Amino acid sequence: MSSTELKEAVPTEAGAVGGDATCRNCGAPAPGRFCGSCGQETAVVLPRVGTFLREAAGRYVALDGRLWRTLFALFARPGFLTLEYFAGRRRRYIRPARLFLVLYLLLFALIGLMHSSGQLADEISFVNSDDVAKEIADELTASGGLSVTDGGATLRIPGVALPGVEDANKSAGSDDDLNVEVRMGDLVKALPEPLRNRYANFKKLSTEDKTERIYSGMLRYGPYAMVALLPALALLFGLAYVGRTASYPGRPRRYAEHLVYAAHVQAFAALMLMAQLFVPAGLLGSALTLWTVYYLLRAQQVVYRGRWWAGVLRAGFVAIVYSVLLALAVVGLLTMAVMLR
Repeated sequence: MSSTELKEAVPTEAGAVGGDATCRNCGAPAPGRFCGSCGQETAVVLPRVGTFLREAAGRYVALDGRLWRTLFALFARPGFLTLEYFAGRRRRYIRPARLFLVLYLLLFALIGLMHSSGQLADEISFVNSDDVAKEIADELTASGGLSVTDGGATLRIPGVALPGVEDANKSAGSDDDLNVEVRMGDLVKALPEPLRNRYANFKKLSTEDKTERIYSGMLRYGPYAMVALLPALALLFGLAYVGRTASYPGRPRRYAEHLVYAAHVQAFAALMLMAQLFVPAGLLGSALTLWTVYYLLRAQQVVYRGRWWAGVLRAGFVAIVYSVLLALAVVGLLTMAVMLR
């Protein structure tokens, strides 16, 4: 290989080939440290170990001044990050979506490290669903709400009619094994057999194995549930502030703006939950709770503006509906933990 060919094969410190200041990624002229077209650095020499690890971590959590600047603003300055994002000052902070995702992944990881399924077993108890179902059936039979025949049992719900059912009272039932079914004429809708088998296998487990499955399943699917709740929370803020905005021209109106604010609110909630893991119950824990309530009301006031009393009413609406959605998400997590393993 000639010296000319060797020079063309090895990149220079400036990232050029053959002495020309050209980006090796897109081929555009790049006389500086970064390409003005695609943004790639022009120095393409192999990084050292420290630089390599810093780049790997920084890709996700930005282990530089941005991380601490973002976390301080998220904790101490209600609504500030959202307004900075709206104003276009985004390079100096971690983006809302990445901040939200990283903090919730870290939250569930810390919960898994600091708590065990044994602690969950102390808080919940399992009962034999077959025994409970039999007790309910006996009570309904005694009250006339359940009729038992050779073909099974029929639950009578007065005044409720389904298409294709001649007797309006016969709308739901259970078989001999007390598997709940909905009857529509000759069509019987029941839980699919694979799910019934999984649930049957779950019921055979010991209490310790049940709690372990529920605990690990909720930790595994918890971040997905929070991601699913994020657009719902943004929609709730949009509904809470729907209407005329002439009095407050700077108030967020588009769904994307509500989504940014919701991501920052959720990220702050994750940060506070992590803080509660390390703070013992007492005066400091109560102070964090009070700060959380004040922060959420103040952040909403800073971003959306308006009168305090109106903001409190809107916050109450969002909190109530979101609490219902959160409860449904917890039920969904329990179901996934039991059925999807």
